Amino acid sequence: MEAGKRILVVDDQAGVRSLLRIILQDAGYKVYTAVNGIEAVRKVEEGDIPFVLMDVRMPGLDGFQAMLQMMKQNPDIKVVLMTAFSDENLIQQALQEGAIGYLTKPFDVYQLRERIDRMWNATIGSGWLICAGGAESRKTGTST
Repeated sequence: MEAGKRILVVDDQAGVRSLLRIILQDAGYKVYTAVNGIEAVRKVEEGDIPFVLMDVRMPGLDGFQAMLQMMKQNPDIKVVLMTAFSDENLIQQALQEGAIGYLTKPFDVYQLRERIDRMWNATIGSGWLICAGGAESRKTGTST
């Protein structure tokens, strides 16, 4: 396992957290978990976690607001949001605010590892890697 392959999985559903932990550990990631946005922000503050895979809709602090707080602490953190709802406005806003991608639930567990690896390797400064359903595309941004 690479020293840098640390990922925080945030979801209020225990079954989803457990499934993602198994899949990502098998792929060589050191997986940390949190049950909500508040706990996720605290774990990012306390540790060196470069990558977060987080559900959008959670009680308390939702995934989008948690992402904004994390990015204030660490502008280089990579955040991928998961959502069961196709809310294009929220997705676009999240990408504009710095998320590197999103996954729609339910996701294909067999393709999840490949998608996370691709997003892991994406560089925030050179664009966004967007993964939704079976489609993937890369939108290159420009830095000012």
